Amino acid sequence: MYPSQDARELSILLRISRELDVVGDITATVDNPSELLAWARILSDPTMVAWRADDSGHRYVQVTALHHRAPVRGQVTAVLHCGPPHYGFWDQLIPGDLEPGTKRLISLKELAAAWSAMPITPPS
Repeated sequence: MYPSQDARELSILLRISRELDVVGDITATVDNPSELLAWARILSDPTMVAWRADDSGHRYVQVTALHHRAPVRGQVTAVLHCGPPHYGFWDQLIPGDLEPGTKRLISLKELAAAWSAMPITPPS
């Protein structure tokens, strides 16, 4: 997936900047459960939530934490959309699913266990 025009512009600006100091909230979309697990392990005292959108019923897992050190001061969130490539991960994490519009707090242990249950597929 290619980044949007706005994301490309921001990426270029960040590369040419000598220093970075973000004051405000940041949300990153991650591509796979291992990236989400990395965010959960790195952030201090994260809150992890699995939720389903009320209108579309799409499934998401997010990791959120307050961050008080440079270069980011604010709430940091990483979100994984648990669409078709990640249904197995969702099923491991939330047995029995969630109703649209609901959420469930999850632990780091549950997140790690769901990820470790995923089969490893060698590159073709």
